[in-house]
Amino acid sequence: RCPKAEPYFNPQEDEQSTSARRRVPKTAEEVLSLEQKVVNTATLSDPERFSEIPYSMEDASKTNDCPQNAVAGAKRKHGAFEVDEELNSTIAENEVLWRVNFEKFIFCLKKKFCAERKKPKLKVGTHPIWESFFEANLTDKDTNSVTSSINGVLEKLGQKEGGALMSIGQIKPVLLDLQCTTSDGEEFTFDLRKMVEACRNEEIESLVKKKYGQE
Repeated sequence: RCPKAEPYFNPQEDEQSTSARRRVPKTAEEVLSLEQKVVNTATLSDPERFSEIPYSMEDASKTNDCPQNAVAGAKRKHGAFEVDEELNSTIAENEVLWRVNFEKFIFCLKKKFCAERKKPKLKVGTHPIWESFFEANLTDKDTNSVTSSINGVLEKLGQKEGGALMSIGQIKPVLLDLQCTTSDGEEFTFDLRKMVEACRNEEIESLVKKKYGQE
C-alpha cells in the first residue's frame, strides 16, 4: 500500500481562488485565517482517523509472477496474519484488563475510607495493627464488613517495621477498642456499613450546626 501523500497548501493559489470568488456576489461565507487553512488541510478526516488497523505487511505475490517472489509473498502474507492475530489477542487482553468489578471497587473504597477515618482516633503505635487488619481480609464476598483472623493480622503485621515484636496479646485489645467483634477470639469482624452511616450522620450534623447554630 502506498503511503498517504503529505498535506499540501499553497498560499498563492489560495489567494488567486479567493480573488476569483470576490468577483461573484458575496454570500454568507466564513473568513478563515491562513493558519486555520493550514490546520484544516493537515487535519485527517474522520474515516482516516477511525479506520481499522491495517496489516503491517501486504501480499507481494501480485506484483510478480516469479515463483520465488510468490513464495516470499506467501510468507509475508502468512506473517501478516500472525501479526494480526497477535494484535487482536493483545487488544482482547487489554479489554479484559479495563473491566472493573464494581462491587469489589466499592468495597476497597469503603475499607480505605474507614481506615482513614479511624486513624486520628488511634492510639500511638496501633496504626500498623489497624492497617494489617484490613490487609488480612479473608473474604471479598461480603462488601459490608471486613473479617480477618488473628493469625493473618499477625502475619501482615510482621511485614511492617516494628510489627514483628508485637504479640497476639497486644493485638486483640486494640481490635476490640476499634469496635471489632469476635465470637471465638480467632476471627475479628469490623462492620463497614455502621462506620459509613456514623460518618454520614456526623457530616450531616456538622452541616446543620454550621447553618443553624448549635441549638
